[in-house]
Amino acid sequence: MAYRVLIAQFKHETNTFSKLPTTLEDYRKRWLVEGAEMVGRFAGTREEVGGYIDSVRRYGWQPVWTCAANATPSGKLTKDCWETIRDRIVEATRQAGRLDGICLSLHGAMVSETEDDAEGALLELLRGVVGPDLPMAATLDLHANATQRMARFANALVSYRTYPHVDGYERAVQAAALVQEAMAGRKRPRCLLLQPAMLEGAQHGRTTEPGLMLDLLAKADSFEKEPGIDVVSIQAGFTWADIPYTGPSIAVTHEPGAEARARAIAVELIDDMWRRREEGAETSFRPIADAIALARAGAGKEGPLVIADGTDNPAAAGTTTRRGSCRR
Repeated sequence: MAYRVLIAQFKHETNTFSKLPTTLEDYRKRWLVEGAEMVGRFAGTREEVGGYIDSVRRYGWQPVWTCAANATPSGKLTKDCWETIRDRIVEATRQAGRLDGICLSLHGAMVSETEDDAEGALLELLRGVVGPDLPMAATLDLHANATQRMARFANALVSYRTYPHVDGYERAVQAAALVQEAMAGRKRPRCLLLQPAMLEGAQHGRTTEPGLMLDLLAKADSFEKEPGIDVVSIQAGFTWADIPYTGPSIAVTHEPGAEARARAIAVELIDDMWRRREEGAETSFRPIADAIALARAGAGKEGPLVIADGTDNPAAAGTTTRRGSCRR
């Protein structure tokens, strides 16, 4: 009998300092796709849902398509927006009948007007519907503010390993493979998560040049080859969220009997992150007036001069660029 697997996506990178609320219309502008329309929209893409579609075909699953929702990073989700999409996923789970597994595509830094840990709340609600034993895995952004609540209710958290993010497809395939093993009884994954006392770490997750994040990921790759260790995910965190969970974290998905080793792995990676915390750190911040004076002093010199916002996603979280008033 084919395994019945529910598949859903609900993503947002929330800058709580932004004055622009995120509404259902913002999701419609990017994508808000329901049911089997997900296949037509994402088949053949390198996005997470595309990875799940290919996994459905590879394993012969009977899919339960719910919705795929993604909005441009901005401010908190309105209560209506959050509850509408949340309830679509939860109600579809209630109405699905027999389920053998759940595969989710989340971000990990979603904040609504009523939930600081929106993904944790969604996972808890889903776990309340399907019970404690059904395998449930979620992909996360490398910049997730992952929480103990997420790790408690998901069997696995599988985060991006590239920044810029180009491996969503691979992470979904990895998550689906683990769900397949769990449904077949060959794996019994559980997730452990540890967070250091840091607001930012791992050079904000940069992977385009040698440095701490690449070194951490190399260690994660080696740890995943150990018996009993399924996935080692490194979340650099999303600093532009004023919530209790902001900051980097390590999530280790492990088998029964390997919890002590999983904890030791997380501690080692966190120790590396703390010990090398100054690498790549910017220590020469200047007031805006001083930066403008320096720019004027350089007028007429050869070559372009750029004053840029160095944050992760300034075009979405900054009100000026969002309104289309970016100027030369």
